[in-house]
Amino acid sequence: MSAIVKCWTFASSSGRGRYQTLLYADGSTSCDCPGWCKRTAADGTRSCKHTRAVLMGTANRECESMHDYGGAVAPSSRAAPLPPARAAGQFGQIGRRRIHT
Repeated sequence: MSAIVKCWTFASSSGRGRYQTLLYADGSTSCDCPGWCKRTAADGTRSCKHTRAVLMGTANRECESMHDYGGAVAPSSRAAPLPPARAAGQFGQIGRRRIHT
């Protein structure tokens, strides 16, 4: 599993919750919002408005908060971002929702 590089917290558009979106060192993303968790494209990929904001570079201005673990987005990065298991311990279930295909 790839290490977590950044984590963003977004307010729900309904105002009733918060969602966390993760960027991994390999460039993939995940989110715990219903849109990401329940929708899968025909090719098996997932996305939501939060992961698209990360990929478009607008997440920092749209989010409530962001945590940078100091890693670069590249599998060969020499930076040491927080491992997913350690991040999961700090943030509850974060990092455990990534679906491997």
